[in-house]
Amino acid sequence: MNKLSANDKVRFCLVLNVISLLFVIILICIFKDNSSKYFRLGPSDNLTVISVNIDTWFKWGIVVFTLCIFGIADVIVHELGSPVLGFNVYNPDKKIITEFTKNELNFLSNAMFLVSSVREVFNTVVSITQLDLALVTVIVKELASIVTIRLLLNEKKFIPKANNLKLMSSKVMPIT
Repeated sequence: MNKLSANDKVRFCLVLNVISLLFVIILICIFKDNSSKYFRLGPSDNLTVISVNIDTWFKWGIVVFTLCIFGIADVIVHELGSPVLGFNVYNPDKKIITEFTKNELNFLSNAMFLVSSVREVFNTVVSITQLDLALVTVIVKELASIVTIRLLLNEKKFIPKANNLKLMSSKVMPIT
């Protein structure tokens, strides 16, 4: 693995991730209980989410809307805010911080982690009640992630591999 490029490592991990997901899906399909309440879609007389009976499409829609808001907020917080806090707090090489005061960074970090953790508890409880709710959460988060990752990547400069080789060869060979 040490001789693999960063690109190769990421691609390998993606393939490994896909294979493990397919393995779990196959196991679920083989061993699932057809009478399970988890594999239903939409509202049901016995679908209860955090002590609220979700027995109408209106209530189900409110739950889905809430999950969408939670999902979008989660992605924005984790992809835009958390890295800033994390790199300022946990990066052992960053000894001088100019963006925050010590107390401000302490408060923002702890408040962000606390609120995110509590929100995640509710999100987990709702998502495990029925598969369609969990899938809605995943889909919304991934759609929001496409946007936030693109925003972050737009802040960077990319050099194609051909130019990388030219840059490397010009550094190795003296210019005459």
